[in-house]
Amino acid sequence: MSILFVQKRTHRAGAQTCLARLLRHEALRAWHPILVCSQDGWLTETCNNHGIPTVIETFPGSRSIAARWFQNKSFARRTRMHLERLNLKPAIVHANDHWEGLLGLKLAGEMCARSAIFLRSPGMTREDYFKYECHKYDLIAAVGDELQARVKEWDPSRDIHLIHDGICENEFAPPKPKAIAFPEKILVIGSPLDWKGWADVVEALALLEREDIVPDLQLDFTGDAPEPAKNNLGLERLRKGRRIFLGRVEAFRELVLGYDLVINPSRMESFGMAAVEVLALGVPLLSSRTGIIEQIIEQPEFLFSPRQPADLARALRNLIQNWPHLHFYPAQSQQRIREKFMIDRTVENVCAAYKTLSNRPEK
Repeated sequence: MSILFVQKRTHRAGAQTCLARLLRHEALRAWHPILVCSQDGWLTETCNNHGIPTVIETFPGSRSIAARWFQNKSFARRTRMHLERLNLKPAIVHANDHWEGLLGLKLAGEMCARSAIFLRSPGMTREDYFKYECHKYDLIAAVGDELQARVKEWDPSRDIHLIHDGICENEFAPPKPKAIAFPEKILVIGSPLDWKGWADVVEALALLEREDIVPDLQLDFTGDAPEPAKNNLGLERLRKGRRIFLGRVEAFRELVLGYDLVINPSRMESFGMAAVEVLALGVPLLSSRTGIIEQIIEQPEFLFSPRQPADLARALRNLIQNWPHLHFYPAQSQQRIREKFMIDRTVENVCAAYKTLSNRPEK
């Protein structure tokens, strides 16, 4: 029995890194995973390095008229033929997010396989859930508590599983000693997408500049500068400090360890893996209350409300003025991750779901 995972994009990002951890795990390897994606990239390179078969096929825009008429079916047929040449026949097709929903179902039908889907995107709407036909999957699993609750409201007749993402033990590092003074260089994680909250960081600093208490700070953003038409950060409002956009970052661990404070300003998350990765590395994190972060960080002074620049400014003001007296307790955060959000538990839950699915009679 093998599992075919469907993931279009292959650069290093949240959905891809979470899938890579799953694919590499020894217990999941017993199910003989295969990956189909749209192009070579970080994810396919990771799979190749671990001996996981990959299939490259151009993904159609699955909701276009042409795709619904023939392109989705053609994609599924080409993928099946490719797998047959490798003597592979998946028993389960697993889409890695709702974006892959239509193609995952078409693949499952083409291969007479059962179907499974992860729901990852925090911005997924009720309309998205049904138009990508997520409700038609045999197994539906949300990666975050709030997302699971929303989907249960949309589709109360279905059993929506909660399967958290998980991190590996080798992704931890010794807790970093707290800087003596408030850091002059801060890392802001996320991406240029507006819901990642970079504009809220700029607005918070603009508010603090009016109070004349913010020092000259260097803010390093983990991505390219967004296009103003799509996400105008309003950088012209800031008179002090520097803003540097680092572009796409592959060596995230090495980058994070170079900072004494990281900000996660995201406006919404289903899980929030990048923030968890920072905490696993023992680096102080100031985070919005999104995803599962409040299950890890207990000190309120390192949390703020999402979409509320004034609350982020309040939190930053407190850190700037009281840094010598504040404690982050990174070891305790790491312990909470180890108790709740390790990849071993994720894989155990996934494999249990697969076992139930494979033993269930066909519809």
